[in-house]
Amino acid sequence: MRFKYMFLGAIALSSVGLTGCGTTQAVNPPWFSVNNTTQTVNLTVAAGTNSVNGYANFNGYANGQMTVDVPAGYTVKVHFVNDGGIPFDIGIYNSVDKLAFSGAGASVSSMVNNSGAGVFPGQSKNFQFVASQVGNYRMQDLLLRIDAQSRPENFGMWDWFDVTNGGTPQVVVSNS
Repeated sequence: MRFKYMFLGAIALSSVGLTGCGTTQAVNPPWFSVNNTTQTVNLTVAAGTNSVNGYANFNGYANGQMTVDVPAGYTVKVHFVNDGGIPFDIGIYNSVDKLAFSGAGASVSSMVNNSGAGVFPGQSKNFQFVASQVGNYRMQDLLLRIDAQSRPENFGMWDWFDVTNGGTPQVVVSNS
C-alpha cells in the first residue's frame, strides 16, 4: 500500500513539473510567408541573429525552440543568411543526419573535408525542395559537427521542421 502512494505521489510531482515546462504559441514572423494557391512557403532563415545560444541560432531560436509546420506537398523556398561571425550552414535532416528531401540544404558529404563549406558571414544562399514525406525533421547546422574531431554535438543550432498531413503552414515557438 505504501508503494502505491509513493508511486501516485511521483506521478503527481512529475505532472506538476511538466505543466511548468513552458508554453508554445503560433507566431506570424515577417520571415515566413505562405501562398496556399501555389502551395509554396517562403522561409528566410538568418543564422547568428542575436546572442541566444552564443549566436548559434536560427532567427534567434535554438535547441528546438522553433517549429516550422508545412503540409506535405508544399514547395519550400529557403533563403539562408549568415548574420553571425563564423561560417554556418543549414539543411533539413532526418534522424540519421541525411537530407530529408532532395535539395533540402547541404549534405554532410558536401561538408566533410571541405574548407569552403558553409555560408560565410555576410553571405547567403537559396535552395528549395518539396516537403514530400510526412514526419518530424530537424532544421540544423551540421557544419559545426564536421571538423577534425568529428564531434557528435551540433551546439544546439537546430529547430524542428515538421511535415504534416494537411493543415496550414505555420511557425510555432516555445519559451522553454
